[in-house]
Amino acid sequence: MKKLFSIWMVLFFLIAGLGFSQIPDTIEVEPFPEKSKKTTSQKELEGLWELSYIYDKFKPFDELFPDKKPTLYFDTVNKTAFGHTGCNIFSILTYLEGNGIDVLGFMGMTEKLCEGNGEDIFLTVLKSAHTFEIDEEGTLSFSCGNLEIMKMKKLENDNNNPFEIPKIMAWIPVGF
Repeated sequence: MKKLFSIWMVLFFLIAGLGFSQIPDTIEVEPFPEKSKKTTSQKELEGLWELSYIYDKFKPFDELFPDKKPTLYFDTVNKTAFGHTGCNIFSILTYLEGNGIDVLGFMGMTEKLCEGNGEDIFLTVLKSAHTFEIDEEGTLSFSCGNLEIMKMKKLENDNNNPFEIPKIMAWIPVGF
């Protein structure tokens, strides 16, 4: 019986080895097609933007923000953004480099009780954004990986900072 078991084991490993030897060592994978992205300067990002699209598979945009659309004011000198969620006012500290953006943390937020979950979705999507781009039509798009998660249109009447926060000159030591 032990001899019969040993013969079956040898045959099994021989057949398995032949089968696995047919699998190539490397698998060729086609990369995702790259969109032609232009580099957006941080100066173009400066100003007041209003939300026009947000990724949410459960509710339409108009149901998330029935009264007021969220806005963002980017202050690239201070590396901050101030905004309105459609309900509350908030401020965030951002990290900007090239077309990359990361929300480093919230500096403050009012605590008005809001109906629905539009505010939560907006803040979650904003924290998820890692790249931005401004297209030829002037639409600001935020992406997480290859997924476009949010779009904003620049408001024309953004001559003054709507939140009355003074701009300061950022001091960057030489060599950094």
